[in-house]
Amino acid sequence: MIELPALTVESVFGCVPARATDNLSLLTDLVGRTKAESIVQATGFATRRVAAEGQGVFDLALPAARRALAGVSPADVGGVVAVTFSHPDRFPALAIRLQHALGLPQDVAAFDLALACSGYPYGLYVAGQLAAATGKQVLLVDGDVQSAHVDASDPNTLAVMGDAATATRVSATGGPARFAFRTDGAGADVLCCGADGKIRMDGFGVFRFVAGPVTEFLRAFLAETGTPDLFVPHQANMYMVRQLAKSLNLSDQLLTSGEQYANPGSCSVPLTLARSGETPLPPGEGRAPARPRALLAGFGAGLSAAAVSVELAENFERGVEEL
Repeated sequence: MIELPALTVESVFGCVPARATDNLSLLTDLVGRTKAESIVQATGFATRRVAAEGQGVFDLALPAARRALAGVSPADVGGVVAVTFSHPDRFPALAIRLQHALGLPQDVAAFDLALACSGYPYGLYVAGQLAAATGKQVLLVDGDVQSAHVDASDPNTLAVMGDAATATRVSATGGPARFAFRTDGAGADVLCCGADGKIRMDGFGVFRFVAGPVTEFLRAFLAETGTPDLFVPHQANMYMVRQLAKSLNLSDQLLTSGEQYANPGSCSVPLTLARSGETPLPPGEGRAPARPRALLAGFGAGLSAAAVSVELAENFERGVEEL
């Protein structure tokens, strides 16, 4: 367990491609109607958002970042951290491209973290440290255009991987944030994107990881942090997510967005926060807390898992737009 003395998520905004792809029709052409129906039922993903030709992660991240920083003076921004594996340039970093486009000062730190499914808690940890060190707010961008890395002949990835980007603004204020991480590189080949740029996934291997080690990892985390007001896990598979919440006795706190956006990678966690409506009431309480505490968890490629218990701002701002 690692603790940051103070961290608040001030706002989260998302941007998704306007194009919604119907998984059933797409998979029927590939594997037939019966198999297609079983895949859609197993994943819970009827549609995915897929980037248009020439639409990259920068194009989706920039509008979200502008909304996240609305009303904030550039001088009050201490850094830009981007979590992505699909930025097409090896360098400069996506965060550097965004620093310039957003008109942020040249003294801000700007860099990328190359992570997949577990990336958002990692990004919050680094952004929180940067916010504490600078005394300023920090922009955390998380997004991927995964459709560019899907093998069109592989129904296991074709039906799952969507595209999106998010921008989160954090400050070193409020209560403490607690983090935990789990890494098992022996399972690196279970879910990977190799030199050819194509995503390969052993779906049953991922399921076993989530049902076993990830569940125990999060159960131990909850034993130290307590029951959260909200539970927002990575949207890897809707059946798997609901079973995970049930195993942790967090079904009432669960927020999801996979029904609308499928699995857009590690940004599925902030995208769920960005589209969330009214904050669910904690069990047994008469009203939602002014500063709800959220358990945010990512898990998958690595094999890797990460979790954070963090407060959302009292006037938490959020929203999702299409592009």
